[in-house]
Amino acid sequence: MVSRSSTLVSDNYLPEGWLLHAHPQGWIYFSNPSLKIITDQDIRLHEVHEILQEALRSNPLESLDAGEELEIHLHMTTELQASEAAPGRGIMSLAINHKHCIASYTVEEVKEFEALQTDLHTLNRRRRLYWNFLWNHPSHRALPSRALPEAKDALVWYMTDNLISGQRSVVPFSKPECDDLGKALKELADPCYDTSPAKTVFISWFLREVCSFRDSEQYGTHTLKQSEALRRELKTSSSSSSSTVHRPPLFLLPLLNMIIRVFFFGIPLTYLSHVRKSSEYRGRLANVQQNWENYIDRLVREYAHVLLISTVLLSATVGLLSVSDILQPSKTAAIVSALASLGSVIVAVVGIWRHQASTRTGDSFTYMYNAQHNYLGYHGHAMLLSLPPVLLVWAVVTFTGSILAYAMQDAHGTIAVWLVFSVFLVFLILVMAALYTFSGLWSFQRRTRLAWIKRPAARRLI
Repeated sequence: MVSRSSTLVSDNYLPEGWLLHAHPQGWIYFSNPSLKIITDQDIRLHEVHEILQEALRSNPLESLDAGEELEIHLHMTTELQASEAAPGRGIMSLAINHKHCIASYTVEEVKEFEALQTDLHTLNRRRRLYWNFLWNHPSHRALPSRALPEAKDALVWYMTDNLISGQRSVVPFSKPECDDLGKALKELADPCYDTSPAKTVFISWFLREVCSFRDSEQYGTHTLKQSEALRRELKTSSSSSSSTVHRPPLFLLPLLNMIIRVFFFGIPLTYLSHVRKSSEYRGRLANVQQNWENYIDRLVREYAHVLLISTVLLSATVGLLSVSDILQPSKTAAIVSALASLGSVIVAVVGIWRHQASTRTGDSFTYMYNAQHNYLGYHGHAMLLSLPPVLLVWAVVTFTGSILAYAMQDAHGTIAVWLVFSVFLVFLILVMAALYTFSGLWSFQRRTRLAWIKRPAARRLI
């Protein structure tokens, strides 16, 4: 176990009264317990030490009482030489109150803790400054006793929100991350970590993220009704903006809908809903990567199935074209079927290759941005995504026509012709009935006809 005393580094070049400390990451900083000063500047350099001394002489820290847990972090904003430094020039000071875990760039503000009890938003910002300071300077003093209970309390709420909201949760940590954080906090509660700077770094980082999230959510500012109204307004504005960006021009929308439903068999509508769902931002930003991976997995899986069927159909079509006595109508339909199958294979192969090669979160943002700002919007992009199954359907239709034409080319009013045609009609009716049933099976439909039949019976009972 690394103790806080082991972070003190002996150095013969240190000025009197100064101590050198090492951060767990390896870099060093300096403290002066008598003056209650912390600095990241290398005071072993004579010119830097002179600049700090001049700043202290021009702005003495007389307001710091010996009994208060206050410190001043001096930071040199520019690289200055001692000959160029005016009194206090280039020096920025951050006042730290370790008792109340707040920090500010004004000493008087860290002493007015009682006034912050009614201004939680400002208190949260000052605590974020404090935890950010302690995250970078963990080795010169112990972690405040209130830090670990506050971290556990915040983590419990994050876990609760993940359970309640699911993927719509906006807390900064997901449920698996909360589980890992809970295990770490439970381990750090052991007394053997009381003098560990690494514990200070970890909990300070976590509480800084908590304060940052609360600041973004305007913690301690609005009432329940005001907060709900703001969320509804934000949700409405985001949905309205998304609907205007993703849709094509209004004068083209009826034409696109007709093409999608007639020539594309309504298949792009499925891809349209899938693209819209994948591009929606719900909850934390980490969900974008998960949505993008699900989107790619679904496309690759569907394209692989289409690719397999198109390849088999292409082989069957080529076999039909090799028949010597096939007439021109059947040959033309077979050629169209072969070309459609070949197009489906090419688009599916390219789609699998391109989507599998782009799995990063940055790729998803670029992809969705280009899809949104296309002239035809998501409708045009969905039509392109649906090309492999659409071409496969056209290949099946033309192949069926080719087979039917080939079966009837040598028949002249025989029983076999009518038998083949009758079987074709029966199969066509069954296929259309199955397609119609499957198209509405996953959507709620009102049984209006059944209600109309039951209504007279109810009247008779009355």
